[in-house]
Amino acid sequence: MRKPLLLFVLALLAGAAMVWILQFGSGYILISAADTTIEMSAWTGLLLYILATALLFWLLLSWRWIVGAGGFIAWWNNRRNTRRTNQTAAGLLLFASDEWQEATKRLLQSADRSTMPVVNLVFAARAAADNEQFDQARQILERLKLSYPNSSFIADKALAELCLLEEKPADAVQILQSIYATNPRDGALLRLLADAYYLAEDWATLQKLLRDLKHYKAISEQDMASLEQDVYCNLFDQFTACPESLINQRRADLENVWHQMPKRLHRDPEIIAGYGAALGRLKLFDRQQMLLIKTLNKQWHRQLVEQFGELESTSPEKQLMVAEKWLLRHRDDVDLLLTLGRICQRLQFWGKAKDYLSAAIALRPSAQGYSRLAAVLEHMGDQRASAEAYRLGLSILLAE
Repeated sequence: MRKPLLLFVLALLAGAAMVWILQFGSGYILISAADTTIEMSAWTGLLLYILATALLFWLLLSWRWIVGAGGFIAWWNNRRNTRRTNQTAAGLLLFASDEWQEATKRLLQSADRSTMPVVNLVFAARAAADNEQFDQARQILERLKLSYPNSSFIADKALAELCLLEEKPADAVQILQSIYATNPRDGALLRLLADAYYLAEDWATLQKLLRDLKHYKAISEQDMASLEQDVYCNLFDQFTACPESLINQRRADLENVWHQMPKRLHRDPEIIAGYGAALGRLKLFDRQQMLLIKTLNKQWHRQLVEQFGELESTSPEKQLMVAEKWLLRHRDDVDLLLTLGRICQRLQFWGKAKDYLSAAIALRPSAQGYSRLAAVLEHMGDQRASAEAYRLGLSILLAE
């Protein structure tokens, strides 16, 4: 409020001063051009001069604004940028709609004029890859690396993803390892590395990567648990029967894998089953039996029960005694009854084997149960009943 009032007072003073000066008289200005003569007081001429100068300055400033950043050029640039952005957006919408070929075309056409050229090229490459135009996708990504060196990391990740789509995990690993050292915390890079090792079935290297995947939270807890289970089960599957000259080394390697894994995984029944099966293949039957008994006493699991029945125990009588104790708590467990029938079959306790297998079939008929019962009946000399059991088992197998 004070500032307008001050300007008003100054304007009054300036007007009063002008009137006071004019009282002392003034000269005049005469302008003659051909037959035209213009005469005015000096003060009027001065006023016109000031007004003309102000008008000229205003015109110059207006022109500068029109052609400068705040006027026509800004409007033109905004219009051009909007058009380019709309072209990129149209390409991305086509990509989202699975229109791969048209999306690639539209994104490439607008890439050089786009305000987001890297986005254009990355999604153009992905659209080409999704359309199985792998060579074109690779060319686009190479163009991205050459034109925009700062985007090489993004381009390399996209190239690795392209290799995975082409089912070339070894090539993907080679690309990813070259950039992993400088970007060990990048979640997307870690996920791609995990996928590459998984497809390459390089379980030992993937095991070493699990720690970083968990530490940097590259995948969800649920996916992490599933991946850990897959990795260790596949690692245990690699421990197969081997010559006697190598068996001690293989046994030591197996124990290293078991003891190096997180302790919480020692309670996972799937992993325990894998470890137990590996112990059996390396002829560590007593260790396998102890592991299964200890685990099944704490948590019941169908796969472990089946494995206990397949175990080549060095003390099958003890094996039978333990299983019969479990039967007190799991009377109607079909898998346990089949396991008891198998153990009795190995011990040649044909009568008990027949009873256990018949009870299992009564609860849940299965081809496996009938096959085992047929073999027991055959050893007992009942050929007709054995043939009937084989027939019933075969009919179930064919119906599946």
